Amino acid sequence: MKRSIVLALAATVCLAACSKGEQAAAPATTAAAPAAPAPAAAPAAPSVPSQVRSLEPAPNTGKVMQVQHAGSYTYAEVEGPNGQRAWIAGTVIAVNVGDEVQWGDYSVMRNFTAKSIGRTFDSILFVNSWGKAGAPVVATPVHGSMPTPTVADVADANNTGVVKSVAVAGGYSYVEVDRGGKVVWVAAMETPMKPGDKVQWQGGAEMRNFNAKSLGRTFDQIVFAQAIAVVR
Repeated sequence: MKRSIVLALAATVCLAACSKGEQAAAPATTAAAPAAPAPAAAPAAPSVPSQVRSLEPAPNTGKVMQVQHAGSYTYAEVEGPNGQRAWIAGTVIAVNVGDEVQWGDYSVMRNFTAKSIGRTFDSILFVNSWGKAGAPVVATPVHGSMPTPTVADVADANNTGVVKSVAVAGGYSYVEVDRGGKVVWVAAMETPMKPGDKVQWQGGAEMRNFNAKSLGRTFDQIVFAQAIAVVR
């Protein structure tokens, strides 16, 4: 009987020891799972080369509907992206009906008579540069840098005189000219000159009660010339 009691006690001790061993091992089996790897960062957007960023649509573009060449100018009627049409004029370029053109800054002239083509435009844009879309533009030369006109080049030989005063604004020269005792005002694209210079101009349209906003002045009468230059 004593032997049975001893065996029973031994079994109890063994079970208790096993139970403690399982409790000690439990933490190892319930350890937290390793953290999931962080998602890979999205690749950075490729940078756009500066030369590509600069290729933005030109603000002044249109399709040529009519074109005429006369003297040192090309006159073209263009239709813009919005469907509106306008006449523009600039230095002579090779352009045909159907071509897309682009142009830079411009000045608007109203009731302009182009004697070289025998036509009066209600409104026309004189541009400082233009050309076919996507191609380099051609600058319209400053009239003062053109070859000095001779009397034979001028429709009216009386289109000469001595500068009394000159004002420059908005890309134009407004010139007060003494023409043999009669004073006239002449406007043309900006041209270097000073009081006392003898000048000669070519073509032009006479306008009355013209308000030059850039000067803040209204002229009773002024001639907008196609070209003006200092003569020696």
